[in-house]
Amino acid sequence: GRAFGFMPDHGQNGIEIITQYVAKPGSDEIVVSTVPFDEKLPLLGFASYVLTYNYEANNGDTGRLTYVWHGVNASAAAKKRAFEEGLVDSKDGLLVQTNQGHEPRHFYKIFKGKLLTSFTALPVTAQLFRIRGTVESDVHASEVAADSSSLASSDAFALHSGKSHKIYIWNGLGASAFEKQAAVDRFSDYWDDVELEQVEEGAEPDEFWEELNGEGQYDRSLGDDGAPLLESRLFHCLLSSGGLLKVEEVAQYEQEDLDSDDIMLLDAGDEIYLWVGYGVSEEENAKLLDMAKLYIHLEPTARSFDTVSIIRVPQGKEPRVFKRMFPNWDDNYWQ
Repeated sequence: GRAFGFMPDHGQNGIEIITQYVAKPGSDEIVVSTVPFDEKLPLLGFASYVLTYNYEANNGDTGRLTYVWHGVNASAAAKKRAFEEGLVDSKDGLLVQTNQGHEPRHFYKIFKGKLLTSFTALPVTAQLFRIRGTVESDVHASEVAADSSSLASSDAFALHSGKSHKIYIWNGLGASAFEKQAAVDRFSDYWDDVELEQVEEGAEPDEFWEELNGEGQYDRSLGDDGAPLLESRLFHCLLSSGGLLKVEEVAQYEQEDLDSDDIMLLDAGDEIYLWVGYGVSEEENAKLLDMAKLYIHLEPTARSFDTVSIIRVPQGKEPRVFKRMFPNWDDNYWQ
């Protein structure tokens, strides 16, 4: 579920560089490489990435935003290093930690509809990518298990053959025109000698199903119901002198419930905001993720630490989407 989706602007600005963190096989050493940002650069599931974006909303809101993205197979050491460096990099700006397959829509938009996330760099078997979006600018291709059960009638898919440089573009009955077009645009230059074949749902050749372990059951619903809108909830995060963490809910919360000496947790469903007051100590700041983990562990929904985005918001730098979750907001309240 979600309250308001995280969307500080329309993702219209550019990004200069992106940094990748990968663990060296068989060791704790992390290989860090920074490259010029390219919207078509695939994000790989065995790595973590850090990128910084300057947002400019229509209402005049501006600020700096650092994304830390973790691949599904990234090592704990790579994730830790990426988050620590992202925290330093974000300084007094926003910091968003997000996970492969569960990114906020804004993340897709800064890639201008060209994002591709995959599990591996060099495929050795068949690969299946789901291409979906709500508009052209947030379409993204994300790798899913190469099995017929991963298909869904509401989207377009690209299937890389495990045997040749052939890519099938499978058009689900409910896929939009821009999803189908994005699939062709994104995969037509995947290899120099790529061979694209368009396949309509219901008219698949046998070879198509062979690559996906045979024809099977999959989601044939055409609509996307979306997550239900949830009421946002506010919690006070306290660190005792013995280092114990405590999370207490603030009922019918207002802006004045935000305590400048502490960290406050605002649960917005798919996204969890950690608001950091001016007076928060280094020790508390270092335990940000532990607070989020403890909260998710105690909270009785199906979410896990790997399916929600964690957003750090320093006091005085609140984006409009955060302010909107309060009954009233006064920008001069702490002056």
